[in-house]
Amino acid sequence: MQVLTKLNTTKLLWVFAVFQVIIISIYLGHRGETFVTFDHFLQSVKYSTLILLAASILVAFNQRNNLLKYEITKYIFVAQILILYFAMVIHTDIKAINSPTILLMLIMSFLLFSQPIATKQINLLVIFFAFSNFALVLLQLTKVIPVAQDNVRDGLGIILERPTGLLFNAFAMSYASVITLLICLYYLKKKVLIWLNLLGVITSGITALLSGTRTPLFLIAIFGIIIVTQDLNYFKERWKLINGLAIRAILLFPVITILLGEYLGSLNLSTLNGRTLLWTCVTSRWQEFIPFGVGVQGAFPNGFCSDDEWFSKLRHPENMFLLTFVEAGIVGVVGLIALFVITFLNSSKAFEEGSSLALGITGTFLLSSIFYVPLFHYLPFLEGRTANRGVFNFFFLTVLWMAVLALTTTEKARLQTKK
Repeated sequence: MQVLTKLNTTKLLWVFAVFQVIIISIYLGHRGETFVTFDHFLQSVKYSTLILLAASILVAFNQRNNLLKYEITKYIFVAQILILYFAMVIHTDIKAINSPTILLMLIMSFLLFSQPIATKQINLLVIFFAFSNFALVLLQLTKVIPVAQDNVRDGLGIILERPTGLLFNAFAMSYASVITLLICLYYLKKKVLIWLNLLGVITSGITALLSGTRTPLFLIAIFGIIIVTQDLNYFKERWKLINGLAIRAILLFPVITILLGEYLGSLNLSTLNGRTLLWTCVTSRWQEFIPFGVGVQGAFPNGFCSDDEWFSKLRHPENMFLLTFVEAGIVGVVGLIALFVITFLNSSKAFEEGSSLALGITGTFLLSSIFYVPLFHYLPFLEGRTANRGVFNFFFLTVLWMAVLALTTTEKARLQTKK
């Protein structure tokens, strides 16, 4: 019982990080045609999720006095999960409703703001993730283990078979690498765990390059410069300008890429590797998703937008806003927009007070939401699903984002108390 009473959010996240490594290792074992089967993978996801859920419930019970305390950033994350659950209920997505995954995401969102993770623990978790990811990438490059998903679409052209590391595809790994690099760079700038963070920056930078994806390099350039220069008086005095320019640059990046592709006659650039075709498909059928979407189980059956071998199997439109629109309708989109407005306000406040880390991670999630589906991409055990990953898809990175935001709100509250 003493172990249970000492269980806290920090220990829960370490368990989560270890499970992330175990789950992807089992999946890669299945891909490598070893004795490991796909059923082993499904069972490992199932029981890991149940263990995390049980642990999160115990932590929530220990923190019950603070769990529901109002904090707008906490509740905007919670609201987005509840909107998704609401869509499941009204569309009678029985299997999705009964899955423990969404309950785990909900409880962890409460916990991360009710019992914030110490800044050193966030740093150590990120270093562990960055090193583990780099180790798997090296093994994939040397063909010792396979990649999680075959992906030879055009990218930076560095290597043909792009590694996937601790994630399930190269694109997800590229954004994970940006987040770990920015966090390690921030703590390196603060002269904390200097050698470990330096290695974290180097390994994260290498994995970002090897992912063969353009957008992470853009994010690293913008927010890396901001983190390095944040303490200079010249930039401190112009934080509003820098903050606004960074947000505008993210929003304009896809538009500029499309225009550049049209100018150069590059189909891949002008269609964002085919993404605009998916986006047009969803927007052209907007009436089907008003007002509450089609739910999780009815979203994106095979061939929904294209008969192309690659895109016909996708269960999402490579855009978080459009996926939310399809699953939960207008309510979901409004909730997601509100989430980014609140988190950017939170991040901007932290930037004003001298910390650009929250801004960098929030900006990364915004751009990844335009090109990918990093937030609460709910993949329950449903027939026809090509990816039954649950919280092990990208949620650990979302957890790190919430942990950083929670620290900024805690610091803000502490300063207000002093006043």
